[in-house]
Amino acid sequence: MTVVVIGSGPAGAAAARALCDAGLRVTLLDAGGRIEARRMEVFDALARSEPERWPPELVRRARDSFPVGLRHVPLKPAYGSLFPYALDDPDLPLACAGAETAPSLAYGGLSNAWGASILPYRAGDLARWPVTLRELAPHYEAVLRFVPIAAERDELAQELPLYTDVPGSLRRGPQAEMILRHLRRHRAALHAAGFAFGTSRLALATAEGDPRRCRHGGLCLHGCPYGSIYNAAHTLDPLVRAGRVEYRGGLYVERLSEAGGAVRIDFHRRGRPAERGQLSAARVFVACGALSSTRLVLESAGHARYSRRLADSQYYVIPLVSARAAPLAAARREVTLAQVFVELEDPRVSAHTVHLQLYGYNDLLLAALARRLPLPAARVERLLAPLLGRVVVAQGYLHSDDSPGLTLTRSEDGLRLIGDDVGPGAARVRRLVRRLAASARPLGLAPLPGLVQVGRPGKSNHLGGSLPMRRRPGLLESDTLGRPRGWERVHVVDAAVFPSLPATTVTLSVMANAHRIAATVAAAAEQ
Repeated sequence: MTVVVIGSGPAGAAAARALCDAGLRVTLLDAGGRIEARRMEVFDALARSEPERWPPELVRRARDSFPVGLRHVPLKPAYGSLFPYALDDPDLPLACAGAETAPSLAYGGLSNAWGASILPYRAGDLARWPVTLRELAPHYEAVLRFVPIAAERDELAQELPLYTDVPGSLRRGPQAEMILRHLRRHRAALHAAGFAFGTSRLALATAEGDPRRCRHGGLCLHGCPYGSIYNAAHTLDPLVRAGRVEYRGGLYVERLSEAGGAVRIDFHRRGRPAERGQLSAARVFVACGALSSTRLVLESAGHARYSRRLADSQYYVIPLVSARAAPLAAARREVTLAQVFVELEDPRVSAHTVHLQLYGYNDLLLAALARRLPLPAARVERLLAPLLGRVVVAQGYLHSDDSPGLTLTRSEDGLRLIGDDVGPGAARVRRLVRRLAASARPLGLAPLPGLVQVGRPGKSNHLGGSLPMRRRPGLLESDTLGRPRGWERVHVVDAAVFPSLPATTVTLSVMANAHRIAATVAAAAEQ
């Protein structure tokens, strides 16, 4: 059976891995954008030695690659580049109005720039899904056999299983240790107030002997020189080298059509629309990301003009101050990804779980403050050390039911993404801030309301729901194998088919569902 996967992000990698594990040879079509070579020079130089031997000038250059501000979180660059995002791309010219997101045409997709936080969904999160947790759970386990996870079997595992018996371990910084000790001392009061908590879970290589293992270099948010943070390319590269996946990059897929028991794929060379080609496949797995998958399916179905809703998970940032200060220094070598996860169940805030990821002090915060003060960063750190040791940043998400959505339209003016009014989402975040303030004592953290940031629709990059799975799909809905109604051999495997977007992070569930669909299709083909 000839099978084609379109897209190289996390969904495409998980689908390709499931198909290869079933003994199938996969052709992967991908736009395949890569980082500019010069961007990697500094990071490649750092990768040639251990963090304690890094030249300070190279470290400074690496840290200067991420612009920051106190009032706005910009697009997160990867190694100082915005290559993961399709910005002003001639193949995918997307105009945004009241929305803040960008699709990806890069090899590895948005896994080039994510924060590595991974959590599964719970049974209650899937209440409106036609797929149960029992069906999804084996695929969480399968994904975590090839995606590394640094985690602990702690309080959070009672709510959200690890789905692995061999998690990696990670050294936490002094702030995270201080916060966790306080939370554990006040466990009973926090549970009574609806809070669950635990150490973060990160898609991060930590095993001894792994050349990508984390060395606690402190450049996680800028770009890890060792590639410790999981990237979909880490799954695809070995499959390509082994000849199990034929990778065809630099292609932009225009449309799909089914006839005679096969799928025809029409594409052109990226940036060269006159250089066209076709390919035939027995099955196609669409993993382009919610925006691009929606475009491809609608235009393949003959919709020259359309308007289609997408769900989003409201993104927000809440600065907090802790009751006590932890020792810190910009030169400290430690992981700067999320260190603690907090989940809140409170009907006064939401009918669904609210998710928060706690980040301790890092040099991006220092840089943001230094931009506001006419002083060198080192002096700002000395002056503000007592304060900075108390600052914690919570980044979080709301369930899609509580979040403004977006509308993807195509007209004679082109492709446009229009965000809803962010007001209702912001109002719910304000409720959350008040709830955190009311629990400041057991949390050991108090919010700073004046510095709260509420992202516009799409800021989370947790988009989906445009082709939702149903037991009995209607128009522009999908069955449980991701097939839009009217299609037999085309399977959408990214978040476009999610009926809802729970607040917990999306990537692990995207990969598990893609793995489930691909493995189920492959197993049926063998019968």
